[in-house]
Amino acid sequence: MSAPDPTREKILTLVRQAVGDPGADFRDEDQFLAIRHLLKASGPLLVVERTGWGKSLVYFIAAIMLRSARAASGPALLISPLLALMRNQIEAAARMGVVAETINS
Repeated sequence: MSAPDPTREKILTLVRQAVGDPGADFRDEDQFLAIRHLLKASGPLLVVERTGWGKSLVYFIAAIMLRSARAASGPALLISPLLALMRNQIEAAARMGVVAETINS
């Protein structure tokens, strides 16, 4: 049996915070792999998945982890065309301790 991956465990903790469920898991392995890709700066990433898959979590969690690793700060911009999705994203960000705002018309 291999040792637990601390990065994976930290990411999973953030997923659970975001969804408000201590038993939550990744949607599928691709959700974890997308976050890991961003953390390793492995080049461009395009995530095309159904609504509710957790694409926003990929971006939020990668931003949190990168800032933590680099002791960095500053804005991260997530563009979403749907008002209901924006509200959901702001709520999920708040559960993870991310200060987030929305601008819409």
